[in-house]
Amino acid sequence: MIYILISSILTSLAMPGFLWGGLIWFSLILFFKGLENRKMAFLYSFIFHFILYFISLYWVIPVLTKNLPEFFGRFSSFTGFLVFILLCTIEAFPFLIFGIFYGYFIDRIKGIVPKAIFVSSVYSIMEFLRGIGDLGFTGIRLSDALFKDIGIIQITSVVGTIGLTFLIVLVNFFLYYKKFSPSKIIITLSIIYFINWLIFTSLPENKANIPLVALQTNVEQKVKYLKNEREILKEITKFKTPNYLHIFPEAVFPEKDIRNTYIEDKLKNISMEKPIILGFPTMENTPKNSAVVYYKGKIVGKYDKIKLFPFVEFLPYEKIFKKFQFLRGISYFSKGDKYTTFKIENYPEFGIQICFESYFPEISRKLSKNGAQFLIVITNDGWYKFTTAHIQHFSKSVFRAIENRRYVIQVSNTGITGSIDKYGRITKVFPTMTEKVGIFNVKKSNTTTIYQKFGDWCVIMFLINSIVIPIAYKKRKTSIKGGKI
Repeated sequence: MIYILISSILTSLAMPGFLWGGLIWFSLILFFKGLENRKMAFLYSFIFHFILYFISLYWVIPVLTKNLPEFFGRFSSFTGFLVFILLCTIEAFPFLIFGIFYGYFIDRIKGIVPKAIFVSSVYSIMEFLRGIGDLGFTGIRLSDALFKDIGIIQITSVVGTIGLTFLIVLVNFFLYYKKFSPSKIIITLSIIYFINWLIFTSLPENKANIPLVALQTNVEQKVKYLKNEREILKEITKFKTPNYLHIFPEAVFPEKDIRNTYIEDKLKNISMEKPIILGFPTMENTPKNSAVVYYKGKIVGKYDKIKLFPFVEFLPYEKIFKKFQFLRGISYFSKGDKYTTFKIENYPEFGIQICFESYFPEISRKLSKNGAQFLIVITNDGWYKFTTAHIQHFSKSVFRAIENRRYVIQVSNTGITGSIDKYGRITKVFPTMTEKVGIFNVKKSNTTTIYQKFGDWCVIMFLINSIVIPIAYKKRKTSIKGGKI
């Protein structure tokens, strides 16, 4: 059990916003050491991942135990903590299944290479399953640790982050199975980071030359919901900026649909010279979390958030979780159903993602396939007081940029506002809660990557590995004399 505890802590320290991502290349060695107790492998695997999520997502605890209870008053701090425990349990559950497969098959497969491929394949499948459905979440993937290692993560344009996770598990398993030693770890890390350096230094220069204006509102959550519309309008229109496309965060007006109001009239007037993107709820048949684009005094169109946040923005699997409605925010939203892109004069066609949609690669893939030549993420990270949360969120856009070879601009309220080029290089950021207005550059890209075209195609290969390897490389029992039974 001590191996499991140490390994989970090391893996947590590799996550964005903690210590160093390079730990991920050997942090699972003790995890596999702990799984040598085959009968307890399922439980140890679950405990490892529960601890990993508990530590890595610690910033969710004050949201559930302080911020939401104080703001909405629907539940107690203790209830919020129980919800966090449930969250970690749900996220860790697929790896209980991984532990079952590991404990049963690992000693029945002959050869280190088939063993390593089987283990890495099953693990990657569980990671994939964790990210699908209404409760799907892709945070704290092993691949997240490497968002700064720009050379190595170029492979995500082919295999996505699930393929990168496969590689990480593969390296860890080989180091474990070959009786790991500090020297082997040092040699392995040296080779990996030499390759990373070679690829990184060979990437083309960033030549973005299309300017945009990002406005990071930096309004604390309590203050945000107390301000009236006139105060908000005054705040967001006071800056003297060039006549570029202006991007505001999600939920600039958090509770009101401002269409057909004097506020919208003011924004339309500004948009005669300065195109505007900003978020607010739109109320039609049902409320939606939307990003609206204004240009030349008109609404060009709107994007309705497709991937809503479970429990806060919508109630998943209502028959099962009906009693969890107390977690909802201002109201429940309906999901959007169109991957809308926008074209404004003098700017490449673009797609918009809202908040945690940047965690899900299928959104940016479909926007890019629909014609988006660069991507915008607007978000409200005002609920999170810890920089770790902001870094973890921003790191996701690095992978979305590489997967689609698109420039990405993220504009946040109190989080990180920044730009990323199509190779995942972070070109400019605002430090949290300091700057408010800045100019970022993008460049259009029409590249079609393998990942953009086929998505997580490698999961099919991993599934085949998981079925074929235990059959093709099954150990045969032998008699005492060594003959086959």
